Amino acid sequence: MLDSRLKPTAERFAWSVAKGTAREILCLGARGDGKTWAALWAMIMHAIEHQQAGYLLPTRWIGLRDTFRNHVLSTHKSLQEAAWPRDARWTLSEGGLHATFALHGVPFVELDLIGADSAGDAEKVRTQCHGLWVDEPAPAMDVATGITEELYYIACSSQRLDTHAHVAMLTSNYPDAGHWVARRFVFDPQPGTQYFRIPAGERASGAYRAELERLYATRPDLARRLVQGQFGSVMLGPQVAVGFSREVHVRPCRPVAHVPLWIGQDAGHTPTTIIGQRVEGRCRILAAIASEHDGMRGHIQQLVLPWLGEHVPWALEGKEWLTVCYDPSTDTDEQANIESNALHVMRQLLPAVYRMGPVSWDGRKDPMLSLLNSMHRGEPVLQVDPVHAKGLVRALEGGWYYAQAGDGSLRKADTHSGSAQPKKPNHPHEDYGDAFCYLVAAMAPTAPERPSRRPGWKPAPPRVDFNPFTILGPPEARRRP
Repeated sequence: MLDSRLKPTAERFAWSVAKGTAREILCLGARGDGKTWAALWAMIMHAIEHQQAGYLLPTRWIGLRDTFRNHVLSTHKSLQEAAWPRDARWTLSEGGLHATFALHGVPFVELDLIGADSAGDAEKVRTQCHGLWVDEPAPAMDVATGITEELYYIACSSQRLDTHAHVAMLTSNYPDAGHWVARRFVFDPQPGTQYFRIPAGERASGAYRAELERLYATRPDLARRLVQGQFGSVMLGPQVAVGFSREVHVRPCRPVAHVPLWIGQDAGHTPTTIIGQRVEGRCRILAAIASEHDGMRGHIQQLVLPWLGEHVPWALEGKEWLTVCYDPSTDTDEQANIESNALHVMRQLLPAVYRMGPVSWDGRKDPMLSLLNSMHRGEPVLQVDPVHAKGLVRALEGGWYYAQAGDGSLRKADTHSGSAQPKKPNHPHEDYGDAFCYLVAAMAPTAPERPSRRPGWKPAPPRVDFNPFTILGPPEARRRP
């Protein structure tokens, strides 16, 4: 009887792969919690089920990583661990490109280790197989670039050899919440998918985890994914939106009827619209909408107007309900789709009050940073909806970052600018960030709130603290006889 030494969650994952409880199965875990170990045992357990179902051994698997070098650095070490039973071991051959698991000399699993280093190497995933294993499909720091969704589909289509269950299994540290793996298996699960989350520390020792916490003390983005076992974003540079936190600022935001809306509008390569309301001392971001490779007309007609019509139809009744603060470059002849001026197109399609946003970076950045660090009655002023504004969340969390010079210093826009500039091009994160800045600059959410000017609203008559007539009486009463 083989002793896999798997921990409870890892064992459930391995048995699911062996039995084929789903066509695609993902295992997520923090660093050191045995994901690779579980995958290797899953192949062995699958081979046993394969044989008991009447199929011939060995089973053939593809093991796919972003580079073969990463197989050498991690997969090879797991294959050669001393913990494997004496008569049940993996052996490497062909320069480490191939691994075989044999039990008492009988081959059970043949594993081809493939790195997607180049187009030629990626073609190797077309080799016929029974099972597919994709390790670390999401980027991690600077040492792993991940696997594309398209390559994954090609590899899945190579499972053409007869077996009791074709399974594509994936093992990964926690990816960005917007990565295709997170969407496909967790946040928008597709038919035939299943996922497991190994609890942080299920296999890793307390001492090892404490050392990781120490190492990543200055990188909370990495600590979240690699140590704490949570979805998060990898910061590719210094965060522009300093002070933003998913835990603090992200919460469901529903529109409040007949309260004016503010729109921040960025133009250019990726027209982007941020929609918000100022309610009870809060700046609520209701939606963040971006269009890649489309002009302003398509963006407004196909995305912005349908969202407004579905969620805030009253805002389309008159321009009094909408204030648009736009990118100054919108008022040029290069931004629109076919039409010559994007601002003219937007004015034509969306009745609103329009005002130009700040031109300088400091004029955009400073109000934004003030908002991110502002509180009202013990709660953050900024609230961002996690569903309709998830692109903005990703940008503020780290996708929008400062450009750096080779020595690590922040890069300036030019020799005359004293401010560091966000990395460009960096679509769509820079577009979300700029549109957000335009909205904040116009809304001024940290300034004292003014009464809402609804249709038909009239200012109250001014109050006079001192009225001489109440003391002296009307003029005729003060005339001497």
